[in-house]
Formats: sequence, C-alpha cells, structure tokens
Amino acid sequence: MTHTDLRGPATGNAAGGSNGNAAPDQAIRPSGGSGRGEAREDFQQVGYYYNLSGHGVFERLLEAPGVGAYTGVFATVTEVYPPTDRAFMGGAVMTVHNVVPLEGGRVQIRVDAGWPQDIPVRVSLQYFA
Repeated sequence: MTHTDLRGPATGNAAGGSNGNAAPDQAIRPSGGSGRGEAREDFQQVGYYYNLSGHGVFERLLEAPGVGAYTGVFATVTEVYPPTDRAFMGGAVMTVHNVVPLEGGRVQIRVDAGWPQDIPVRVSLQYFA
C-alpha cells in the first residue's frame, strides 16, 4: 500500500479558487457580501411561519417581506396537529432540502415530508432584514 500525505495540497483544486474547493487547512474566501467586516445595527430579526400541506418532496413559493436575493434565510419544518395548531413529533420524517431567497420578498423552499398522503406541516423562516 502506498502512503499518501493527506495534509498535502489538493490536486487539481487550488486553495482559494473560485470553485469553492480548498486544501483542508485553507479557508475559502467569501464569494460576496460586505468586505468591511462591520456589524450593522439597523438589521431587524424577522420570523414568519406558514401552515402548509404536502407529502413527499414538494416545493412552495412563500412571501417573506424584506427578503432579497442575498438575504440569509433559515427554515425549519415540523408536523402540525390541526385541532390544536401545535407542532408535534409525528410519524413522518421531515427535512428542509433547499431555501432560496429571491428578489421581491419571496423565498422558494423544497421540503420532504416523509408520508404517503398530504399532512399538515409548518415551515418557519428566520432572517434579518
């Protein structure tokens, strides 16, 4: 067996390249954003939730006031018990696959609700605007 130096530079992908790959000990530079390194005091934390219905992998376009294409948006999903409108740990495994902030105060999401029929779910969005 040949010895391989795993700490050596990556072959074919230079550190700091524009493809997002780097050697394990090299940080990848930001692709965009503010280069000033300053915190902004005028941001406001925003949170909305959306009662939806779906099964399997599904996509929805959500209104999210203040969101632009470069807004960092975080999403969660949970099953909802309709009589009480409360989240609960049901039998369906649920994951958020994609969260895409868009211009004009919109967010596109892709969710997987692991159940064969439509079930009520709640997607929550958190972001700073």
